[in-house]
Amino acid sequence: MTHRNHAAVVAGLALLFTFVVAPRPARAQGDTGDETGNEYRLTLFPSHRITDTVTGFAYLGYVWNPEKQYRTYYLGWPAATYAPRRWVQIWGGVVGLYTDNQATADKLEVRPFGGVKLFLPNHLKWTIYNFTRYEYRAIEDRATHAWTGSSRVRSRFGVEFPLTSRERAWQPKTFYGLADVEPYYRFDRDQVDPLRVRAGAGYVANDRLRVEFIYHAQWTRPAGSSGLAFTDNIYRVNIKLGLTKGIIGRFQEPDID
Repeated sequence: MTHRNHAAVVAGLALLFTFVVAPRPARAQGDTGDETGNEYRLTLFPSHRITDTVTGFAYLGYVWNPEKQYRTYYLGWPAATYAPRRWVQIWGGVVGLYTDNQATADKLEVRPFGGVKLFLPNHLKWTIYNFTRYEYRAIEDRATHAWTGSSRVRSRFGVEFPLTSRERAWQPKTFYGLADVEPYYRFDRDQVDPLRVRAGAGYVANDRLRVEFIYHAQWTRPAGSSGLAFTDNIYRVNIKLGLTKGIIGRFQEPDID
């Protein structure tokens, strides 16, 4: 890809990002009376080498949803992944989040998780994977200080693919696309809720930094609804930062959200 093509792609991504993050009016959802939320996320995913097979990471995030009137702050740490083979990783850690609600009580959540990520080897230099993990959600109502707990399993089927020649794939100053679908199964309700589908584009700045622009479409079960309904647009800027040289390529798709 030439420098002129690079500039055109960057300009296109900038225009796309400007369009999708611009506030837009919410739309009514069927007869449920709920509105579609437009959620904006900025996330940082730093990772570092512990051993040749163990990688430590953290997760920092800020979320804002003006229609549903909340802001959420994420801190995931400690967390690590163990990769005994190139095609399998074992993940575990804890994510904490605080939700500042304008219309209801604030929420504090502690979310330990563990899971397995499997990769499909191929000659296309695509990253094809499934990431299935269990999460326990301990949530405190900050007004009453009452805690509730629930469990869920989420399974992401995803792909990342270079937007360049195979010889240049995943090299600095190249672009890539990504897409996945992720259902969440809730044990407390015995149903799938939510369901997310996402797509986006990323830029490999160097062997320590990747930046992604991602759109998530989310279906949930609003109160009074027996089925999944489209309820949220999620627009996200995701930054993957390797604190150790070359770790992002070795780690493969370092992300949990």
